[in-house]
Amino acid sequence: MNRLNHYVLSALCAAPLLLNGAYALAEEAAPAATVAAAPAEPAPPYTLSFNLGLYSNYMFRGTALSDGPAAQGGIDFAHSSGLYAGTWFSTVDPLYAAGNHQEVDLYAGYAHTFDNGFGVNFMGNYYWYPDNYKTSAGHTYDTFEASAGVSYKFLTYTYYNVLTRNYGAVDSKNAEYHELKAAYKLPVGDLNLLAKVGYTNTHQADNYDQGDFTIGLSRDFALPGAGKPIEGFNAGAYYTDTFDVANQLVYTSTSGRDVNERQLTFYIKRTW
Repeated sequence: MNRLNHYVLSALCAAPLLLNGAYALAEEAAPAATVAAAPAEPAPPYTLSFNLGLYSNYMFRGTALSDGPAAQGGIDFAHSSGLYAGTWFSTVDPLYAAGNHQEVDLYAGYAHTFDNGFGVNFMGNYYWYPDNYKTSAGHTYDTFEASAGVSYKFLTYTYYNVLTRNYGAVDSKNAEYHELKAAYKLPVGDLNLLAKVGYTNTHQADNYDQGDFTIGLSRDFALPGAGKPIEGFNAGAYYTDTFDVANQLVYTSTSGRDVNERQLTFYIKRTW
């Protein structure tokens, strides 16, 4: 390490200590308050958050549901009891989604993490396609799916079951998806690691069975603002591929696009 890099590293390490010391001295020098501060108002038992992002692809269980960039966003309500609800949207490829251009998810559920680190999550999710284009068999693309998940620390297993037709496919009720996911904060660079493997079992005539896996990195960051930093940003990239594909033909759009080929996806989003 050259002398300049050594000085820069030392300065970065020392800065938090110097700031902390300066803050402590300022506290000691400040005169005691003569009027008691007003008690803080209790935090509400719920939170409402929003998110908006741009993705180079909309990847869903190993399948690229957009032909290129996709805009995505949502609203989430969470109560201290563990109950939650929300909505989320994404643009999709109409040449693969029976002519539909948008997907809107409407979901609600219950999640709780116990003191020993174990957690549960039960959810119902309705995949709604507002364009209302139907499949060649005349069935709506709308789908309702229920899921149950268990987690421990950074590991989560979730079982999904479709209680309606699976995106309008014939004889597709009770299509299943199994997912094992790891989300881990790395000790370097403030990076978040995501790794998951899943398997789709559709139980239908047009066999959509396949496995998929994803691995990627992301980082939370803030942008400089006029008064204070603008928090809530996250950006990253992840690699997706599939395996044990039962019928490749069903993973081809009407334009001939291979929708389950390996993909490297980049994104940036903000939550506030």
